[in-house]
Amino acid sequence: MKIGELAEAADTTVRAIRHYHRLGLLPEPPRSSNGYRVYALEDLVRLMRIRWLAGSGVPLASIPTMLGSATDGDARTDLTADLEALLADVDAQLTALAGKRRALGAMLDGHRRGGAISPLPESLAAAFDELVEGEDDPDTRALFVRERDSWEILALSGRTPQTYLDAASAIVTDPVQRHAVVALYRRFGALAGRDPATARSEIDAVADGLVRFVAPLLDTADTLFADWAAQAADAVARGEPLLVEMLPDPAQRAVAVHLIEHLAAGPEECR
Repeated sequence: MKIGELAEAADTTVRAIRHYHRLGLLPEPPRSSNGYRVYALEDLVRLMRIRWLAGSGVPLASIPTMLGSATDGDARTDLTADLEALLADVDAQLTALAGKRRALGAMLDGHRRGGAISPLPESLAAAFDELVEGEDDPDTRALFVRERDSWEILALSGRTPQTYLDAASAIVTDPVQRHAVVALYRRFGALAGRDPATARSEIDAVADGLVRFVAPLLDTADTLFADWAAQAADAVARGEPLLVEMLPDPAQRAVAVHLIEHLAAGPEECR
């Protein structure tokens, strides 16, 4: 067979065959007396094996090992490791694709129902929208907007377990618990401008209320809170300015410090 006939038989191109020659995947046959390379049946078989392996996701650089592994013991061991690594990579890609499909499906479903595009579960996003739109006090409304943004950051980080987001959704969509959360945020908002020295009892009360709000979520968040609290507590101890930037009001910042200290102490301290 000439190279064009070989390409047609293997359902590929002359250019691909020449590329395989350059990579050393397919040996070049000797030329005939008329100057043409003549390919034999074994060349077609090898070419089709190369195409099959490449189509299965095997990198071209790994193909020589696979084609030569039948009688070489070391090559067989290498092949096992290569195939296991390739399968693990495919599994990871499938998991990522499944997650993307779920996210896109949720976006489409929410959009069809008239909801906003959000990384949060639809019930949690809707609850925050209702809190923001239904709040008359501008300071409390701003707190709800900032809290919604914080939850979106958690969701977008990719580290937040779905069970944690579901548990939070259950809390803010339950009428009784939601009323308590709204009341707590209004008390937090009312601390703005107060002197931490004279508002210590209210600061502690609001912080304790937030601790009780967070406690039911701790078991669903794996190490999320523990890791975050340890980092935040360390930042507070070092006097880093991030917390001041996030909460410029001293009384409200004191609530956050109280909450961070309790979370850093471990779940039992929040019960």
